Amino acid sequence: MDYELEILKLKSRIEELERIVLNKPQQLSIDNFQTSSNRDKTKYMFENRVYPKNRLVLAVIRKYVEQNNPTYAELCAVFDKSLQGSLGVFDKYENASKVSDAGKRFFMKESDIINLTDAKIAVCTQWGIFNIVKFITQAQALGFNIQTINIQTF
Repeated sequence: MDYELEILKLKSRIEELERIVLNKPQQLSIDNFQTSSNRDKTKYMFENRVYPKNRLVLAVIRKYVEQNNPTYAELCAVFDKSLQGSLGVFDKYENASKVSDAGKRFFMKESDIINLTDAKIAVCTQWGIFNIVKFITQAQALGFNIQTINIQTF
């Protein structure tokens, strides 16, 4: 039995009940996601395109940079490292390229690198059902419209 998943489901249910009782706006919960015993393959709609988790993060970061033209420090303040975990949401390209398996951990292709005013960044590819919720919650707080797509509808 996957206890972490069960705990998250219970937490989600508690939050849903609190929302109903306190008339709070709905938050993203574990029930919004398609899970399987093998691998979560949930897709997301952002700006009329469907993305897997890691490409969604890349698209949102790219859009945020396009709209706000932040410095590296400003972008770090908006998308804190804790949203992803050990690798962070992104890193400076020169730092990411030093990671032993950089091509698996970061989007390293030239077309995926994002240029800021003071740095080039590589966005992390390591997103799972647990950390993507934090990222989407932050993106929605910034005004980005992201919808979860039920894979069975394809």
